[in-house]
Amino acid sequence: MVFSQLDLAHQIDALFDQCIDLECDSVGDLHVVRGTLDAKSAVIVAFDFNRAGGSIGPSEASQLHVAITTAEQMTLPLIMMLNTGGVRVPEGANSLGAFRFVFRELLDAKVRGLQVLSLVTQQCYGGGSMLAAISDVVLVNAQSQISMSGPRLIQALNQYVEGDDVTTDRVRLVLCGKSRAATSDRFQLVEDNVEGYRGGIKHLLSSSENLGSSIKQSLLNLERRFAENGVIPSDRFTAKASIHPSIDKSKFGYGNSWSGRASLFTLDTQVGSATATYALVTDFFADAESIYDLVKAIDALPNSISNINIFIDCPSHSPSLSDETLLLSEYLATLALGVRLKHLSGVNVHVLVIGSSGGGIFAALSAAASRMSMLSVGSVQVLPRAALSAMRRPDDKLITTKHLLESGSVDDMLEDLSSVLS
Repeated sequence: MVFSQLDLAHQIDALFDQCIDLECDSVGDLHVVRGTLDAKSAVIVAFDFNRAGGSIGPSEASQLHVAITTAEQMTLPLIMMLNTGGVRVPEGANSLGAFRFVFRELLDAKVRGLQVLSLVTQQCYGGGSMLAAISDVVLVNAQSQISMSGPRLIQALNQYVEGDDVTTDRVRLVLCGKSRAATSDRFQLVEDNVEGYRGGIKHLLSSSENLGSSIKQSLLNLERRFAENGVIPSDRFTAKASIHPSIDKSKFGYGNSWSGRASLFTLDTQVGSATATYALVTDFFADAESIYDLVKAIDALPNSISNINIFIDCPSHSPSLSDETLLLSEYLATLALGVRLKHLSGVNVHVLVIGSSGGGIFAALSAAASRMSMLSVGSVQVLPRAALSAMRRPDDKLITTKHLLESGSVDDMLEDLSSVLS
């Protein structure tokens, strides 16, 4: 029996001996149940790709909230069946705000020791892949597809980004479960049958330990990939040389990422002895190395730092096939967890959108931040216009500052940076 071809209801019935529906405040497209396997219990939240592409809107985020809180309250593992296209684009700011809080909730639960197992039987993209990347273990079959950007977007933009045509088969090979398992120990390859997935679930349920790696170990793993994958950067893009008109660039040190597409600026003269300030700016996207540079710098800060300012001007995460070869979702999830750990340790982390933002870089930082602000001249979209155009999808509705504030996507608006840099 090819497990991935079963409809979701049959998959749940095949994996678990008994299931009881859990009551949720919102009626969404997810299935949330408490299930047992060989007398061991878990909370299961399952995404149905046949319903709006398994996407995550406010109702689905509310269902995820129920699953996470129930698992913690009952000290049960959380199992996510992730066949999802990520954040629900048409719902704009409401989806961004909803995902911000539920991803934060999962980050905090993981820090407290929640065991999380994910299954990807078919496809898992965007925000869904960030949920997978924060899990202890992800069970995949050889043909499962996992990436921050969907294959259509990667293929459509790759010629523009890399200056190289890529075939559908090449993209699928990079994103497939077999490749992901070879890249990251988090992803475990199983046979595409009931026995394969049940065996992986039994292993987690029989273990009482939180299998997630530390930030320092994660950083070592991410750094190793650059050498192992032999990724050759393109010179098609150059990084921004400026930050924002109101910021005195002369006070910042300047360093390109390996690709030269993104820039991480570090404030040389700290705003007070206890504050560290960074600016991540790009012409189009944040690539794997710039994300790695930022979380490594933050992790290395001394205990004397009590405030971190992060300025961002990044329309989105990278859709480059080179970055997906590295498994970009894990870079973003590591950034989110690293920043969140600083917040939970008592450090005030203030993230400020000084230009445009969206995609995975906004999702990671907005979820992790103590405070998420935006200049009144800034902008946020679920996906940048170039991405929507490449996929032949209508442009996002204009997300106004009112929408961003009402949805909780950002906490406040600032007219200038004087209060931050004073």
